[in-house]
Amino acid sequence: MKNHDIYIDWELPGQNPYKPLLTRVIAAALAAEGVAIPCGVDVLLTGDEGIREINREQREVDQVTDVLSFPMLNLTPGTPPDGTGEDERDPETGLCYLGDMVIDLDQAKRQAEDFGHSVQRELAYLAVHSVLHLLGYDHLDEGPQKAQMRQREEAILESLGVTRDRENPALNEPLAPAPAPPAEAEVKRCGMLTLCGRPNVGKSTLLNALVGEKVAIVSNKPQTTRNRICGVLTRGEDQFVFLDTPGLHKAANRLGDYMVGVVRKSVADVDAVVLLVEPIPHIGGPEADLIGQIQAAGLPAVLVINKIDTVEKAQLLEVMAVYSQAHDFAAILPLSARTGEGVEDLLEVLGGFLPQGPALFPPGVVTDQPERQVCAEIVREKLLYCLDKEVPHGTAVEVTKFAERESGIIDLHVTIYCEKDSHKGIIIGKQGAMLKKVSTQAREDIQRFLGTQVYLETWVKVKERWRDNLNLIRSFGFDERD
Repeated sequence: MKNHDIYIDWELPGQNPYKPLLTRVIAAALAAEGVAIPCGVDVLLTGDEGIREINREQREVDQVTDVLSFPMLNLTPGTPPDGTGEDERDPETGLCYLGDMVIDLDQAKRQAEDFGHSVQRELAYLAVHSVLHLLGYDHLDEGPQKAQMRQREEAILESLGVTRDRENPALNEPLAPAPAPPAEAEVKRCGMLTLCGRPNVGKSTLLNALVGEKVAIVSNKPQTTRNRICGVLTRGEDQFVFLDTPGLHKAANRLGDYMVGVVRKSVADVDAVVLLVEPIPHIGGPEADLIGQIQAAGLPAVLVINKIDTVEKAQLLEVMAVYSQAHDFAAILPLSARTGEGVEDLLEVLGGFLPQGPALFPPGVVTDQPERQVCAEIVREKLLYCLDKEVPHGTAVEVTKFAERESGIIDLHVTIYCEKDSHKGIIIGKQGAMLKKVSTQAREDIQRFLGTQVYLETWVKVKERWRDNLNLIRSFGFDERD
């Protein structure tokens, strides 16, 4: 249970008394089916009207049902996900997202009364039933798969001690509380630190590792970051303000010109610079350019050799020797932003560059980006993750609606812009499959970022050659005049 991310949302009055039960039951069902890798499951507990609305929106039927399952993967019953192929884990969270389930508590209580058993039994049954759907089981016909599914359901419920004639009070016990956050100390030192380097060197991954939360999108494709993104870490009396910049590259269009300009402006007026490089014993053009800017500005700089988990230790000595001859760095640190190895050492070094001064951001703030901008960037990250070649670099994402209901649910409307009709077809995919995949993955991350249920609707529109249209570039939030 500790490895899985079981997110349970509640849109009914009062507190949710069923979170411990559902968390334990879902975790037990995953274990019983042999799921060994960390998985994500989103659960919504609602009432008759809530599930009726979802049925109308998602299935085009106006009716009340006890449970709805929305699998994200096409799995085979009895063959759990293993983190490869379509089952690949999210590169940032390490989770394999299985999908969503929606349970109608009103209907569950009626069915418990009709069957003459407890509400605990009914909710446990619906949760196990839905988990099996997410893992590929089906019961649309009277064939052997339906019988197999029923057999698995009863076996899992029996192992939990939940049958038609008995309950298991231990399943309702409160979950272990999260540790209380330490008392906040007054910030006495605060500084701004720029992360720079060539594209795809791992700046955004390092930013997220330093801050401890996802504030910058990550992709294995270059030129993922387009704006300067600010990540904030407040730790004791120190506040680190990190600036993540686009990779320094040769611009191919006006958007590229803007991105290169962001880098040059960011390597100035800061307290220190962190130059990220790959473990290659050669200084390339982008690195030489950035070292020249650091020297011209007279700024202290730390060299970070990233991706050390991909090379032998002996090779690092060659890299360190080459860069030591090029510039007198305040420190040279090898680390892996992906695994976290060496990140604490980097923070200790950077703490020495923080000047005396008050905090620039209040406690709890981890980024200067508005919520709707973070949501748009998460959608763009999933486009980069799901699509190949040049299509994702020709996309921009705009949030056209961000509205909160009285229940706390967020209605989010997003428009994805691309440059060609053929790209639009690729993004939507056969029968909308690709757009659904992108939207599902994005919604998972957005819900975790916002801490609430999100209804996400996405559209795709064509804006030809928008990357060379200065007005469109500015309308999408990339403005060199800032």
